[in-house]
Amino acid sequence: MKRKLAIVICCVFLASGLIRVGVGGMMIGQAAGWWALEGEAAESLVDTQRFISEQKSNVVGFTPISYFAFILFMGLTISLGAIGQIWRNQWGLVLIGIYLLSHGALFVNFMTVNPKIVFLGLAILLTVILVWANDPPKPDDESIHAR
Repeated sequence: MKRKLAIVICCVFLASGLIRVGVGGMMIGQAAGWWALEGEAAESLVDTQRFISEQKSNVVGFTPISYFAFILFMGLTISLGAIGQIWRNQWGLVLIGIYLLSHGALFVNFMTVNPKIVFLGLAILLTVILVWANDPPKPDDESIHAR
């Protein structure tokens, strides 16, 4: 049961990561002028440009393109981390940790807290559950003594 829970959490992380990769890539192209999508893509670019320009703090100096590249990076780390944890490899958990730190760094960079902090809190909670649920199976005492 614990293993199934771990796989579900990994699938949620993988899906959210792939969305970040797709949106990040799409928005980099939109911001760079490689294509001109309308609708939500155009609105998101305008909203992001406005958000970045209105911030009193931008420690890293994000531009819309570098911001979306960072979003893409976050998507890669959580996606690859989820795959690693499906395989029960420790590097998967390290990548998920890098994602969590990256997500938190955005709040620090802009010195702002917004409703998206709920997603960070949820990701931290899911990671804690994942660590508990994805422990490798331990041999039971009977099989050890049978040898």
